[in-house]
Amino acid sequence: MIIRQAQPEDYPAILQLQTENTPANLSDSQKRQGFIVSSMNDAQLAHINQGLGILVAVEDQTLAGFVCLMTPDAQPRPPVVDAMLEKLAGESFNGRPLSEQRVFMYGPVCLDPAWRGKGVLKQLFAAVKAHTREKFDVGALFIDDNNPHSLAAHQQGLKMTVLAPFHCGPHGYQLLVFTTREQTYS
Repeated sequence: MIIRQAQPEDYPAILQLQTENTPANLSDSQKRQGFIVSSMNDAQLAHINQGLGILVAVEDQTLAGFVCLMTPDAQPRPPVVDAMLEKLAGESFNGRPLSEQRVFMYGPVCLDPAWRGKGVLKQLFAAVKAHTREKFDVGALFIDDNNPHSLAAHQQGLKMTVLAPFHCGPHGYQLLVFTTREQTYS
């Protein structure tokens, strides 16, 4: 498995994986295995990738998964991101207000169903930390309350911290954060 920054030739596969994993294209049983709420286009992928970046997991030139990384000032962005950032501004993590830490946004992230449960998310997450730790202290993300599989993968599997619930319109979400550095204890 190779983890690397996305290239423009990866965009069609990223968009296809995204489309295949949005709730409108999944059965109820498939939704229970996780879904993403984004619907990005080619131009948005290019914009994200020219910013903080998109990391892809590739095996034999086939996309196994991707994760988008953005700075909090990235535009345009959906209303749920504004709601997340508003909630984030009043929270603390590791004993410090998040408003005093260098925060980036993690997500969306999506794995091809054939690669779930095989350590690909952990490999992508390690690459995310390596990619961001020089310029950022904390990664922040949201997970839809109707997506317990994703919440478990991030909270239990990756040891992210669930900070607080928030709402955007009628939908409920969980705000999660993680440090880009390994914890050190003295």
